[in-house]
Amino acid sequence: MLVNISAPMKRDEIKALLEASENPTFKFVKMKTPMEMQFEVTYADGTEGDPTSYAKKLIKGQPWGAVLMVRALIEGQAFTGGKI
Repeated sequence: MLVNISAPMKRDEIKALLEASENPTFKFVKMKTPMEMQFEVTYADGTEGDPTSYAKKLIKGQPWGAVLMVRALIEGQAFTGGKI
């Protein structure tokens, strides 16, 4: 599954943080825009979850994460401002 993470700052730190995750694993694919990174997300056999919520939880758990605006969407998902 492809997940897109948008952030105005700390992109290198976010990339390193997500790539260090073991389950799910985040593999950097490309920069879609100057602010948006794309990752291939894979879960271990027998596990599943919401990779966007997990990514945001990891990012917001960092000392600098609480003040950072981050958007995490599954590829193809539109942001409407409502519940996903």
